Amino acid sequence: MKIIIPVFESRISPRFDCAPGFRLYEMEGDRITVIREISCDGWNDMDRVSRLTGLGIDTLICGGIPDYLLGMLTNNGIKVIPWVAGDTSEVLAVFLQGRLDSGTVICAGRKRRRCKREIKVRD
Repeated sequence: MKIIIPVFESRISPRFDCAPGFRLYEMEGDRITVIREISCDGWNDMDRVSRLTGLGIDTLICGGIPDYLLGMLTNNGIKVIPWVAGDTSEVLAVFLQGRLDSGTVICAGRKRRRCKREIKVRD
């Protein structure tokens, strides 16, 4: 499985379409086998969609994302968990436990909480 997270320093970037880079995690079973940093400097929105699709990404965990990009990614077979905030390693740990939902906010020293936001995927 390949999981990708748009990053800003050690946290999930607040916006998918403005993130300076991605952190790619490749998994075998419940084990992380590869962690790779990917710069997306100069990429436009279509570059982001086509490159994530080309990498064979299974799941994208991100902060804010425009509806049209959400639709394009899901239509290309990428599961998107949007509106997530927090440190990438903590968010990934919650995801691997099967407890990460859209709108999850993870703050150091606090319990996980969920912000409600209606997600609409357009065909």
